[in-house]
Amino acid sequence: MAVFRSDQSQLTYAMEAAPGGDPELNNGTLTSTHCDIKGAVTAGTSQVEYDGIANGPFIVGDMVRIGPGTSTSDATSSTTAPYEVRRIVHGTDLSANNNTMFFDRPLAFNHVDNTTVTEISAASTTQAHKIITEVPGVYESITVPDMTPSFEPRYFLGTASKRDWTKMYVGAQSFTGSLPSFIALNGKPLRWAIGTVSDVPSAVESASTDINGAVSKGDIYVTLDGSHGYSAGDFIVFASADQADPETADSTADAVTGQEIQKIAAFPSTNVARLEKPFRFDHPDNAPAREVSSGATVKHHIEEASLLDTMSWHVHMRDSGETAANDFDRRYVGGFVGSCNISADEGGMLMTGWDSVQFLDAFHNQENVSQPNVNPGSEANNTGVFSGDSFAAGMPRFTDMLKIASGDISLPTTEPYYFSQGQVKIMGQEFARVRSFNLGITNGEEARYYIAPRFGRQRGPAEIREGRRSYGLSCTLALPDTAASATGISRDSATEFFKQLLMEGNYGSGMEGFNIEITFTRGTNDSIQILIPADYTSGDETSGADVGLPDSNGENGNGAFLTGAPHPISGEPILQVGAEFSCRNLKIIVTDSEYVYT
Repeated sequence: MAVFRSDQSQLTYAMEAAPGGDPELNNGTLTSTHCDIKGAVTAGTSQVEYDGIANGPFIVGDMVRIGPGTSTSDATSSTTAPYEVRRIVHGTDLSANNNTMFFDRPLAFNHVDNTTVTEISAASTTQAHKIITEVPGVYESITVPDMTPSFEPRYFLGTASKRDWTKMYVGAQSFTGSLPSFIALNGKPLRWAIGTVSDVPSAVESASTDINGAVSKGDIYVTLDGSHGYSAGDFIVFASADQADPETADSTADAVTGQEIQKIAAFPSTNVARLEKPFRFDHPDNAPAREVSSGATVKHHIEEASLLDTMSWHVHMRDSGETAANDFDRRYVGGFVGSCNISADEGGMLMTGWDSVQFLDAFHNQENVSQPNVNPGSEANNTGVFSGDSFAAGMPRFTDMLKIASGDISLPTTEPYYFSQGQVKIMGQEFARVRSFNLGITNGEEARYYIAPRFGRQRGPAEIREGRRSYGLSCTLALPDTAASATGISRDSATEFFKQLLMEGNYGSGMEGFNIEITFTRGTNDSIQILIPADYTSGDETSGADVGLPDSNGENGNGAFLTGAPHPISGEPILQVGAEFSCRNLKIIVTDSEYVYT
Protein backbone atom coordinates (compact mmCIF):
# COMPACT_ATOMS: atom_id res chain seq x y z
CA MET A 1 0.00 0.00 0.00
CA ALA A 2 1.35 3.41 -1.00
CA VAL A 3 1.97 5.94 1.78
CA PHE A 4 3.32 9.45 2.05
CA ARG A 5 6.97 9.43 3.10
CA SER A 6 9.20 12.27 4.24
CA ASP A 7 11.80 11.35 1.61
CA GLN A 8 9.13 11.98 -1.03
CA SER A 9 8.47 15.51 0.27
CA GLN A 10 9.90 18.75 -1.03
CA LEU A 11 9.98 22.41 0.07
CA THR A 12 10.47 25.24 -2.39
CA TYR A 13 10.07 28.98 -1.93
CA ALA A 14 9.93 32.30 -3.76
CA MET A 15 9.85 36.01 -3.00
CA GLU A 16 6.52 37.82 -2.92
CA ALA A 17 6.14 41.32 -4.33
CA ALA A 18 3.66 42.01 -1.53
CA PRO A 19 2.79 39.99 1.60
CA GLY A 20 0.51 37.06 0.82
CA GLY A 21 0.78 37.23 -2.96
CA ASP A 22 2.13 33.83 -3.98
CA PRO A 23 3.57 34.22 -7.48
CA GLU A 24 2.86 31.88 -10.37
CA LEU A 25 1.54 32.34 -13.89
CA ASN A 26 -1.53 30.10 -13.71
CA ASN A 27 -4.19 29.81 -16.37
CA GLY A 28 -7.09 27.37 -15.78
CA THR A 29 -9.91 26.20 -18.05
CA LEU A 30 -11.81 29.36 -18.90
CA THR A 31 -15.58 29.86 -19.07
CA SER A 32 -17.55 32.63 -20.77
CA THR A 33 -18.20 34.58 -17.55
CA HIS A 34 -15.89 37.58 -17.39
CA CYS A 35 -15.54 41.25 -16.48
CA ASP A 36 -12.90 44.00 -16.52
CA ILE A 37 -10.99 45.59 -13.67
CA LYS A 38 -11.77 49.27 -13.12
CA GLY A 39 -8.43 50.99 -12.71
CA ALA A 40 -4.93 49.58 -12.37
CA VAL A 41 -4.21 47.43 -9.29
CA THR A 42 -0.91 46.65 -7.63
CA ALA A 43 0.54 43.50 -6.13
CA GLY A 44 -0.84 43.01 -2.63
CA THR A 45 -4.39 44.06 -3.56
CA SER A 46 -7.05 41.58 -2.42
CA GLN A 47 -10.15 43.35 -3.74
CA VAL A 48 -10.91 44.87 -7.14
CA GLU A 49 -13.65 47.00 -8.57
CA TYR A 50 -15.01 45.77 -11.88
CA ASP A 51 -17.40 46.55 -14.71
CA GLY A 52 -18.32 45.13 -18.10
CA ILE A 53 -19.63 41.85 -16.66
CA ALA A 54 -20.66 39.35 -19.35
CA ASN A 55 -22.43 36.01 -19.09
CA GLY A 56 -22.59 36.41 -15.33
CA PRO A 57 -23.18 36.24 -12.50
CA PHE A 58 -20.09 35.41 -10.54
CA ILE A 59 -20.66 33.40 -7.34
CA VAL A 60 -18.83 33.32 -4.05
CA GLY A 61 -16.47 30.38 -4.36
CA ASP A 62 -15.74 30.87 -8.06
CA MET A 63 -12.14 30.65 -9.10
CA VAL A 64 -11.11 33.28 -11.58
CA ARG A 65 -8.11 34.08 -13.72
CA ILE A 66 -6.93 37.68 -13.53
CA GLY A 67 -5.11 38.27 -16.77
CA PRO A 68 -5.27 39.43 -20.35
CA GLY A 69 -8.22 38.54 -22.55
CA THR A 70 -10.85 35.83 -22.33
CA SER A 71 -9.28 32.98 -24.26
CA THR A 72 -6.78 30.40 -23.18
CA SER A 73 -4.42 31.43 -25.97
CA ASP A 74 -3.96 34.77 -24.23
CA ALA A 75 -2.09 33.01 -21.45
CA THR A 76 0.39 31.07 -23.58
CA SER A 77 3.65 32.15 -25.11
CA SER A 78 2.05 35.13 -26.85
CA THR A 79 1.02 37.01 -23.73
CA THR A 80 2.83 40.13 -22.64
CA ALA A 81 1.03 40.61 -19.31
CA PRO A 82 0.82 38.53 -16.11
CA TYR A 83 -2.05 36.21 -15.26
CA GLU A 84 -2.93 34.45 -12.00
CA VAL A 85 -5.74 32.49 -10.34
CA ARG A 86 -7.60 33.53 -7.21
CA ARG A 87 -10.88 32.53 -5.51
CA ILE A 88 -13.78 34.89 -4.86
CA VAL A 89 -14.68 34.89 -1.16
CA HIS A 90 -17.02 37.90 -1.10
CA GLY A 91 -18.68 40.41 -3.37
CA THR A 92 -20.95 43.42 -2.97
CA ASP A 93 -23.18 42.18 -5.81
CA LEU A 94 -21.54 39.67 -8.10
CA SER A 95 -24.39 39.74 -10.61
CA ALA A 96 -24.17 43.45 -11.43
CA ASN A 97 -21.70 45.89 -12.95
CA ASN A 98 -19.72 48.48 -11.05
CA ASN A 99 -19.18 46.46 -7.91
CA THR A 100 -16.35 44.87 -5.93
CA MET A 101 -15.06 41.31 -5.60
CA PHE A 102 -12.77 40.10 -2.82
CA PHE A 103 -10.17 37.36 -3.32
CA ASP A 104 -8.95 34.64 -0.97
CA ARG A 105 -5.43 36.13 -0.95
CA PRO A 106 -3.63 39.17 -2.33
CA LEU A 107 -2.56 39.45 -5.95
CA ALA A 108 1.01 38.57 -6.82
CA PHE A 109 1.34 40.89 -9.82
CA ASN A 110 0.50 44.40 -10.94
CA HIS A 111 -2.39 44.59 -13.43
CA VAL A 112 -3.34 47.45 -15.74
CA ASP A 113 -6.76 49.05 -16.12
CA ASN A 114 -9.32 46.87 -17.96
CA THR A 115 -7.48 43.63 -17.21
CA THR A 116 -9.96 40.79 -17.73
CA VAL A 117 -11.22 38.61 -14.86
CA THR A 118 -12.53 35.27 -16.17
CA GLU A 119 -14.18 32.42 -14.29
CA ILE A 120 -12.39 29.09 -14.60
CA SER A 121 -14.16 25.73 -14.41
CA ALA A 122 -11.18 23.46 -13.80
CA ALA A 123 -7.46 23.47 -13.30
CA SER A 124 -5.43 24.05 -16.43
CA THR A 125 -4.34 20.90 -18.22
CA THR A 126 -1.38 22.81 -19.62
CA GLN A 127 0.45 24.21 -16.66
CA ALA A 128 2.07 27.57 -17.10
CA HIS A 129 5.13 29.21 -15.60
CA LYS A 130 6.10 28.02 -12.12
CA ILE A 131 7.95 30.51 -9.94
CA ILE A 132 8.00 29.00 -6.43
CA THR A 133 10.87 26.69 -7.32
CA GLU A 134 13.83 27.80 -5.19
CA VAL A 135 15.39 25.15 -2.93
CA PRO A 136 16.75 26.66 0.34
CA GLY A 137 19.55 24.14 0.86
CA VAL A 138 20.05 20.60 2.16
CA TYR A 139 17.41 20.05 4.82
CA GLU A 140 16.18 16.96 6.66
CA SER A 141 13.05 18.23 8.40
CA ILE A 142 10.45 20.98 8.12
CA THR A 143 8.11 22.37 10.73
CA VAL A 144 5.20 22.86 8.36
CA PRO A 145 3.12 25.99 9.10
CA ASP A 146 -0.28 24.35 8.88
CA MET A 147 -3.12 26.24 10.48
CA THR A 148 -3.26 26.24 14.26
CA PRO A 149 -6.81 27.07 15.29
CA SER A 150 -7.73 28.49 18.65
CA PHE A 151 -10.81 27.05 20.37
CA GLU A 152 -12.64 28.71 23.22
CA PRO A 153 -14.91 26.45 25.28
CA ARG A 154 -17.66 28.40 27.02
CA TYR A 155 -19.52 27.37 30.16
CA PHE A 156 -23.14 28.50 30.15
CA LEU A 157 -24.89 28.97 33.44
CA GLY A 158 -28.16 27.21 34.12
CA THR A 159 -27.78 24.47 31.50
CA ALA A 160 -27.76 20.71 31.60
CA SER A 161 -24.02 20.79 30.90
CA LYS A 162 -23.37 21.55 34.60
CA ARG A 163 -19.57 21.43 35.05
CA ASP A 164 -18.89 20.57 31.37
CA TRP A 165 -18.50 23.28 28.79
CA THR A 166 -21.63 23.97 26.77
CA LYS A 167 -20.38 25.29 23.43
CA MET A 168 -17.12 25.56 21.58
CA TYR A 169 -16.24 28.75 19.70
CA VAL A 170 -13.37 29.39 17.32
CA GLY A 171 -10.90 32.23 17.60
CA ALA A 172 -7.87 33.49 15.72
CA GLN A 173 -5.77 31.27 13.44
CA SER A 174 -2.00 31.19 13.26
CA PHE A 175 0.47 29.75 10.75
CA THR A 176 3.97 29.36 12.15
CA GLY A 177 6.70 27.10 10.82
CA SER A 178 10.45 26.78 10.65
CA LEU A 179 13.21 25.20 8.65
CA PRO A 180 15.70 24.05 11.25
CA SER A 181 19.43 24.02 10.70
CA PHE A 182 20.19 23.17 7.06
CA ILE A 183 23.30 23.17 4.91
CA ALA A 184 23.78 26.40 2.99
CA LEU A 185 24.95 25.72 -0.58
CA ASN A 186 24.85 29.39 -1.55
CA GLY A 187 23.99 32.73 0.04
CA LYS A 188 20.35 32.90 -1.07
CA PRO A 189 18.73 31.92 2.25
CA LEU A 190 20.82 34.38 4.28
CA ARG A 191 19.06 37.60 3.35
CA TRP A 192 15.48 37.02 4.47
CA ALA A 193 15.87 38.18 8.05
CA ILE A 194 18.17 41.05 7.06
CA GLY A 195 16.87 42.93 4.03
CA THR A 196 17.66 43.34 0.36
CA VAL A 197 20.17 41.73 -1.97
CA SER A 198 21.81 43.65 -4.84
CA ASP A 199 23.86 41.99 -7.57
CA VAL A 200 27.17 43.31 -8.90
CA PRO A 201 28.63 41.23 -11.78
CA SER A 202 32.32 41.22 -12.55
CA ALA A 203 31.70 42.13 -16.21
CA VAL A 204 28.86 43.16 -18.52
CA GLU A 205 28.58 43.51 -22.27
CA SER A 206 28.80 46.95 -23.83
CA ALA A 207 25.41 46.90 -25.58
CA SER A 208 23.36 50.00 -24.90
CA THR A 209 19.91 48.48 -24.40
CA ASP A 210 17.60 50.17 -21.90
CA ILE A 211 14.18 49.53 -20.38
CA ASN A 212 11.36 50.98 -22.46
CA GLY A 213 8.87 51.99 -19.78
CA ALA A 214 9.22 51.76 -16.02
CA VAL A 215 8.79 48.44 -14.22
CA SER A 216 7.76 47.85 -10.62
CA LYS A 217 8.72 45.31 -8.00
CA GLY A 218 6.79 42.13 -8.79
CA ASP A 219 6.60 42.66 -12.58
CA ILE A 220 7.70 39.66 -14.60
CA TYR A 221 7.42 41.22 -18.08
CA VAL A 222 9.71 44.00 -19.27
CA THR A 223 9.84 45.92 -22.55
CA LEU A 224 13.32 46.57 -23.96
CA ASP A 225 14.49 49.10 -26.51
CA GLY A 226 14.38 48.05 -30.11
CA SER A 227 17.65 46.44 -31.19
CA HIS A 228 18.45 44.61 -27.95
CA GLY A 229 19.84 41.42 -29.46
CA TYR A 230 18.99 39.36 -26.37
CA SER A 231 17.67 35.78 -26.35
CA ALA A 232 15.92 33.47 -23.93
CA GLY A 233 18.44 32.20 -21.38
CA ASP A 234 20.46 35.43 -21.24
CA PHE A 235 21.22 36.98 -17.85
CA ILE A 236 20.53 40.71 -17.72
CA VAL A 237 21.62 43.16 -15.03
CA PHE A 238 19.12 45.98 -14.46
CA ALA A 239 20.55 49.16 -12.99
CA SER A 240 18.98 51.10 -10.17
CA ALA A 241 17.30 54.46 -10.48
CA ASP A 242 20.38 56.60 -9.94
CA GLN A 243 22.79 54.73 -12.25
CA ALA A 244 23.84 55.69 -15.74
CA ASP A 245 25.24 52.19 -16.17
CA PRO A 246 25.35 49.06 -14.03
CA GLU A 247 28.06 48.84 -11.43
CA THR A 248 30.58 46.05 -11.88
CA ALA A 249 32.71 44.30 -9.30
CA ASP A 250 35.88 46.08 -10.41
CA SER A 251 34.31 49.42 -9.58
CA THR A 252 35.59 51.32 -6.58
CA ALA A 253 32.05 52.20 -5.53
CA ASP A 254 30.08 50.28 -2.98
CA ALA A 255 27.09 48.23 -4.05
CA VAL A 256 24.15 50.22 -5.31
CA THR A 257 20.95 49.05 -3.68
CA GLY A 258 18.44 48.20 -6.36
CA GLN A 259 20.71 46.63 -8.97
CA GLU A 260 19.65 43.08 -9.84
CA ILE A 261 20.30 40.26 -12.28
CA GLN A 262 17.39 38.43 -13.92
CA LYS A 263 17.23 35.57 -16.43
CA ILE A 264 15.10 35.90 -19.55
CA ALA A 265 12.72 32.94 -19.81
CA ALA A 266 11.09 33.81 -23.15
CA PHE A 267 10.28 36.57 -25.64
CA PRO A 268 6.48 36.55 -26.13
CA SER A 269 6.96 39.40 -28.58
CA THR A 270 10.00 40.99 -30.18
CA ASN A 271 10.78 43.50 -27.46
CA VAL A 272 8.83 42.10 -24.49
CA ALA A 273 10.77 39.66 -22.32
CA ARG A 274 9.30 37.37 -19.68
CA LEU A 275 11.67 36.80 -16.77
CA GLU A 276 12.07 33.59 -14.80
CA LYS A 277 11.51 35.46 -11.53
CA PRO A 278 9.71 38.75 -10.81
CA PHE A 279 11.68 41.95 -10.25
CA ARG A 280 12.90 42.59 -6.70
CA PHE A 281 13.11 46.36 -7.20
CA ASP A 282 11.49 49.18 -9.13
CA HIS A 283 13.36 50.38 -12.23
CA PRO A 284 12.61 53.63 -14.07
CA ASP A 285 12.07 54.20 -17.76
CA ASN A 286 15.37 54.10 -19.68
CA ALA A 287 17.20 52.29 -16.89
CA PRO A 288 20.17 50.37 -18.37
CA ALA A 289 19.65 46.66 -19.08
CA ARG A 290 23.00 45.01 -19.88
CA GLU A 291 23.84 41.37 -20.53
CA VAL A 292 26.12 39.76 -17.96
CA SER A 293 29.30 38.59 -19.66
CA SER A 294 29.80 34.86 -20.06
CA GLY A 295 31.90 33.44 -17.23
CA ALA A 296 31.40 36.46 -15.00
CA THR A 297 31.11 36.07 -11.25
CA VAL A 298 28.76 38.10 -9.09
CA LYS A 299 29.01 39.86 -5.74
CA HIS A 300 25.66 39.75 -3.95
CA HIS A 301 25.40 42.50 -1.33
CA ILE A 302 22.96 41.61 1.43
CA GLU A 303 22.09 44.81 3.27
CA GLU A 304 19.68 45.83 5.97
CA ALA A 305 16.19 47.09 5.13
CA SER A 306 13.52 48.44 7.44
CA LEU A 307 10.78 46.54 5.60
CA LEU A 308 11.51 42.89 4.94
CA ASP A 309 10.37 40.91 1.92
CA THR A 310 8.01 38.02 2.47
CA MET A 311 8.09 34.58 0.88
CA SER A 312 5.76 31.86 -0.31
CA TRP A 313 6.41 28.24 0.60
CA HIS A 314 5.23 25.28 -1.43
CA VAL A 315 5.30 21.80 0.11
CA HIS A 316 4.84 18.96 -2.34
CA MET A 317 4.25 15.36 -1.26
CA ARG A 318 4.05 12.36 -3.61
CA ASP A 319 3.17 8.93 -2.31
CA SER A 320 5.54 5.97 -2.38
CA GLY A 321 3.66 4.55 -5.35
CA GLU A 322 4.62 7.59 -7.46
CA THR A 323 0.96 8.23 -8.25
CA ALA A 324 0.63 11.81 -9.44
CA ALA A 325 -3.14 11.79 -8.91
CA ASN A 326 -2.52 11.42 -5.16
CA ASP A 327 -0.15 14.40 -4.88
CA PHE A 328 -0.65 16.47 -1.75
CA ASP A 329 0.35 20.12 -2.29
CA ARG A 330 0.23 22.92 0.26
CA ARG A 331 0.92 26.61 -0.29
CA TYR A 332 1.85 29.03 2.53
CA VAL A 333 1.75 32.76 1.81
CA GLY A 334 3.04 35.93 3.43
CA GLY A 335 5.97 34.20 5.16
CA PHE A 336 7.98 36.49 7.40
CA VAL A 337 11.34 35.24 8.69
CA GLY A 338 11.28 36.50 12.25
CA SER A 339 14.49 34.86 13.39
CA CYS A 340 17.29 32.91 11.82
CA ASN A 341 20.81 31.75 12.58
CA ILE A 342 24.09 31.22 10.76
CA SER A 343 26.46 28.78 12.41
CA ALA A 344 29.41 26.44 12.04
CA ASP A 345 31.18 23.90 14.25
CA GLU A 346 34.66 22.48 13.95
CA GLY A 347 34.56 19.46 11.66
CA GLY A 348 31.24 20.57 10.17
CA MET A 349 29.75 22.79 7.48
CA LEU A 350 28.29 26.26 7.34
CA MET A 351 24.67 25.97 8.39
CA THR A 352 21.73 28.29 8.50
CA GLY A 353 18.22 27.97 9.87
CA TRP A 354 14.94 29.84 9.56
CA ASP A 355 14.05 29.45 13.21
CA SER A 356 10.66 31.14 13.06
CA VAL A 357 8.60 31.93 9.97
CA GLN A 358 5.10 33.31 10.44
CA PHE A 359 2.63 33.19 7.56
CA LEU A 360 -0.60 34.98 6.78
CA ASP A 361 -2.49 31.99 5.40
CA ALA A 362 -2.29 28.51 3.92
CA PHE A 363 -3.95 26.77 0.95
CA HIS A 364 -4.04 23.25 -0.47
CA ASN A 365 -5.11 21.09 -3.40
CA GLN A 366 -7.31 18.63 -1.49
CA GLU A 367 -10.74 18.77 -3.09
CA ASN A 368 -14.01 18.17 -1.29
CA VAL A 369 -15.62 14.95 -2.47
CA SER A 370 -19.16 16.24 -2.25
CA GLN A 371 -20.84 19.57 -2.79
CA PRO A 372 -22.30 21.06 0.41
CA ASN A 373 -26.06 21.31 0.50
CA VAL A 374 -26.31 25.09 0.41
CA ASN A 375 -27.71 27.62 -1.96
CA PRO A 376 -24.80 28.39 -4.33
CA GLY A 377 -26.13 31.82 -5.07
CA SER A 378 -26.36 32.99 -1.50
CA GLU A 379 -23.34 33.97 0.53
CA ALA A 380 -25.58 34.06 3.60
CA ASN A 381 -25.92 30.28 3.35
CA ASN A 382 -22.23 29.81 2.83
CA THR A 383 -21.52 29.03 6.50
CA GLY A 384 -17.83 29.47 5.89
CA VAL A 385 -17.68 26.81 3.20
CA PHE A 386 -17.33 27.98 -0.37
CA SER A 387 -20.59 27.58 -2.26
CA GLY A 388 -19.40 28.39 -5.74
CA ASP A 389 -19.98 26.04 -8.62
CA SER A 390 -16.53 26.28 -10.28
CA PHE A 391 -14.94 23.06 -9.12
CA ALA A 392 -14.36 21.21 -5.85
CA ALA A 393 -15.89 24.15 -4.10
CA GLY A 394 -16.73 22.82 -0.70
CA MET A 395 -13.40 22.48 1.15
CA PRO A 396 -12.05 25.56 2.99
CA ARG A 397 -8.76 26.88 1.62
CA PHE A 398 -8.86 24.64 -1.43
CA THR A 399 -7.46 26.52 -4.39
CA ASP A 400 -6.11 25.99 -7.85
CA MET A 401 -2.32 25.94 -7.70
CA LEU A 402 0.42 24.60 -9.88
CA LYS A 403 2.08 21.42 -8.66
CA ILE A 404 5.78 21.86 -8.08
CA ALA A 405 7.20 18.37 -8.37
CA SER A 406 10.80 17.20 -8.36
CA GLY A 407 11.05 17.64 -12.14
CA ASP A 408 10.30 21.37 -11.79
CA ILE A 409 13.37 22.23 -9.72
CA SER A 410 17.10 22.22 -10.21
CA LEU A 411 19.04 21.16 -7.14
CA PRO A 412 22.20 23.17 -6.43
CA THR A 413 25.34 21.40 -7.57
CA THR A 414 27.82 23.36 -5.46
CA GLU A 415 29.65 21.91 -2.48
CA PRO A 416 28.95 23.12 1.06
CA TYR A 417 31.14 25.63 2.85
CA TYR A 418 33.34 23.52 5.16
CA PHE A 419 34.83 24.47 8.53
CA SER A 420 38.28 24.17 6.98
CA GLN A 421 37.42 27.08 4.65
CA GLY A 422 36.42 29.44 7.48
CA GLN A 423 38.20 32.33 9.11
CA VAL A 424 37.16 34.50 12.06
CA LYS A 425 38.74 37.92 12.58
CA ILE A 426 38.13 40.22 15.51
CA MET A 427 39.59 43.73 15.39
CA GLY A 428 41.30 42.75 12.13
CA GLN A 429 43.18 39.87 13.71
CA GLU A 430 42.57 36.20 13.05
CA PHE A 431 41.68 33.90 15.91
CA ALA A 432 42.92 30.46 14.91
CA ARG A 433 41.28 28.32 17.59
CA VAL A 434 37.58 29.04 17.07
CA ARG A 435 35.64 25.85 17.76
CA SER A 436 32.20 27.14 16.84
CA PHE A 437 30.16 30.25 16.24
CA ASN A 438 26.47 31.09 16.03
CA LEU A 439 25.08 34.33 14.67
CA GLY A 440 21.44 34.87 15.61
CA ILE A 441 19.17 37.47 14.01
CA THR A 442 15.86 38.41 15.63
CA ASN A 443 13.33 40.83 14.13
CA GLY A 444 10.86 41.14 17.00
CA GLU A 445 7.99 40.45 14.61
CA GLU A 446 4.35 40.78 15.66
CA ALA A 447 1.31 39.21 14.04
CA ARG A 448 -1.58 41.68 14.02
CA TYR A 449 -5.19 40.68 13.49
CA TYR A 450 -7.20 43.94 13.60
CA ILE A 451 -10.93 44.42 13.85
CA ALA A 452 -11.92 44.24 10.19
CA PRO A 453 -14.11 42.05 7.94
CA ARG A 454 -12.92 38.55 7.10
CA PHE A 455 -14.68 36.22 4.74
CA GLY A 456 -15.30 32.51 4.76
CA ARG A 457 -13.19 30.87 7.44
CA GLN A 458 -10.21 33.21 7.23
CA ARG A 459 -9.21 34.46 10.67
CA GLY A 460 -5.46 34.54 10.27
CA PRO A 461 -3.22 37.58 10.75
CA ALA A 462 -4.03 40.69 8.76
CA GLU A 463 -0.33 41.51 8.64
CA ILE A 464 2.98 40.72 10.29
CA ARG A 465 5.11 43.73 11.25
CA GLU A 466 8.79 44.15 11.97
CA GLY A 467 9.83 45.09 15.48
CA ARG A 468 13.20 45.97 16.91
CA ARG A 469 16.01 43.97 15.34
CA SER A 470 18.90 42.47 17.29
CA TYR A 471 22.02 40.49 16.42
CA GLY A 472 23.73 38.16 18.84
CA LEU A 473 27.01 36.39 18.12
CA SER A 474 28.50 33.64 20.25
CA CYS A 475 31.90 32.02 19.72
CA THR A 476 33.62 29.20 21.54
CA LEU A 477 37.40 29.50 21.40
CA ALA A 478 40.09 27.28 22.80
CA LEU A 479 42.57 29.54 24.60
CA PRO A 480 45.86 29.86 22.70
CA ASP A 481 49.28 29.40 24.16
CA THR A 482 50.44 32.29 26.27
CA ALA A 483 53.11 32.95 23.67
CA ALA A 484 51.21 34.24 20.68
CA SER A 485 53.96 33.36 18.24
CA ALA A 486 53.50 29.68 18.99
CA THR A 487 49.92 29.72 17.72
CA GLY A 488 50.27 31.67 14.54
CA ILE A 489 47.89 34.36 15.70
CA SER A 490 48.74 37.98 16.21
CA ARG A 491 46.76 38.79 19.35
CA ASP A 492 49.17 39.80 22.09
CA SER A 493 48.19 37.20 24.67
CA ALA A 494 45.87 34.34 25.57
CA THR A 495 44.02 36.71 27.92
CA GLU A 496 42.86 39.03 25.13
CA PHE A 497 39.13 38.45 25.67
CA PHE A 498 39.45 38.92 29.40
CA LYS A 499 41.07 42.30 28.78
CA GLN A 500 38.48 43.35 26.21
CA LEU A 501 35.66 42.42 28.58
CA LEU A 502 37.06 44.72 31.23
CA MET A 503 37.30 47.62 28.75
CA GLU A 504 33.51 47.51 28.19
CA GLY A 505 33.88 49.02 24.73
CA ASN A 506 35.36 52.27 26.01
CA TYR A 507 38.94 52.87 24.89
CA GLY A 508 39.11 56.53 25.89
CA SER A 509 37.04 58.07 23.09
CA GLY A 510 33.57 56.90 24.08
CA MET A 511 31.74 53.68 23.33
CA GLU A 512 33.29 52.26 20.18
CA GLY A 513 32.95 48.53 19.92
CA PHE A 514 35.10 46.76 17.34
CA ASN A 515 35.04 44.92 14.02
CA ILE A 516 34.24 41.26 13.41
CA GLU A 517 34.72 39.47 10.11
CA ILE A 518 33.65 35.88 9.35
CA THR A 519 34.64 34.50 5.95
CA PHE A 520 34.17 31.14 4.24
CA THR A 521 36.10 30.72 0.99
CA ARG A 522 35.28 27.76 -1.28
CA GLY A 523 37.57 28.87 -4.09
CA THR A 524 38.49 31.75 -6.35
CA ASN A 525 35.60 34.23 -6.50
CA ASP A 526 33.52 31.91 -4.33
CA SER A 527 33.01 33.07 -0.74
CA ILE A 528 30.65 34.30 1.97
CA GLN A 529 31.82 37.26 4.02
CA ILE A 530 29.95 38.51 7.11
CA LEU A 531 31.08 42.02 8.10
CA ILE A 532 30.25 43.62 11.45
CA PRO A 533 29.49 46.56 11.52
CA ALA A 534 27.69 47.24 8.24
CA ASP A 535 29.99 50.14 7.32
CA TYR A 536 33.10 48.08 7.94
CA THR A 537 35.50 47.36 5.08
CA SER A 538 37.99 44.57 5.52
CA GLY A 539 41.55 45.80 5.65
CA ASP A 540 40.81 49.26 7.03
CA GLU A 541 41.39 48.39 10.67
CA THR A 542 44.73 50.13 10.95
CA SER A 543 43.57 53.30 9.19
CA GLY A 544 41.05 54.13 11.86
CA ALA A 545 38.28 54.29 9.27
CA ASP A 546 36.23 51.41 10.58
CA VAL A 547 36.53 51.31 14.33
CA GLY A 548 32.84 51.63 15.13
CA LEU A 549 32.93 55.17 16.47
CA PRO A 550 29.69 57.14 16.76
CA ASP A 551 28.87 59.72 14.13
CA SER A 552 28.85 63.49 14.70
CA ASN A 553 25.51 63.26 16.50
CA GLY A 554 26.81 60.70 18.93
CA GLU A 555 24.63 58.04 17.35
CA ASN A 556 25.10 54.96 15.24
CA GLY A 557 28.07 53.55 17.07
CA ASN A 558 28.34 50.49 14.92
CA GLY A 559 30.94 48.33 16.56
CA ALA A 560 30.34 44.97 18.19
CA PHE A 561 30.46 44.83 21.98
CA LEU A 562 31.77 41.94 24.03
CA THR A 563 29.00 41.23 26.55
CA GLY A 564 30.36 38.08 28.15
CA ALA A 565 33.56 36.07 28.20
CA PRO A 566 33.74 33.70 31.15
CA HIS A 567 37.00 31.79 31.53
CA PRO A 568 35.79 28.67 33.36
CA ILE A 569 38.00 25.99 34.81
CA SER A 570 36.43 22.69 33.92
CA GLY A 571 37.39 19.16 33.08
CA GLU A 572 38.50 20.17 29.61
CA PRO A 573 42.26 19.61 29.20
CA ILE A 574 42.61 22.94 27.33
CA LEU A 575 40.67 25.84 28.75
CA GLN A 576 38.27 27.66 26.47
CA VAL A 577 36.15 30.78 26.54
CA GLY A 578 32.59 31.28 25.40
CA ALA A 579 32.49 34.83 24.04
CA GLU A 580 29.18 36.65 23.58
CA PHE A 581 28.81 39.73 21.39
CA SER A 582 26.03 42.22 20.78
CA CYS A 583 26.12 43.70 17.29
CA ARG A 584 24.21 46.73 16.06
CA ASN A 585 24.17 45.77 12.38
CA LEU A 586 25.98 43.83 9.66
CA LYS A 587 26.25 43.21 5.97
CA ILE A 588 26.98 40.05 4.00
CA ILE A 589 28.82 39.86 0.69
CA VAL A 590 28.47 36.62 -1.25
CA THR A 591 30.66 36.03 -4.29
CA ASP A 592 29.68 33.14 -6.54
CA SER A 593 28.45 32.14 -9.99
CA GLU A 594 24.77 32.06 -9.02
CA TYR A 595 23.45 34.97 -11.02
CA VAL A 596 19.83 35.21 -9.85
CA TYR A 597 19.15 35.68 -6.13
CA THR A 598 15.40 35.72 -5.60
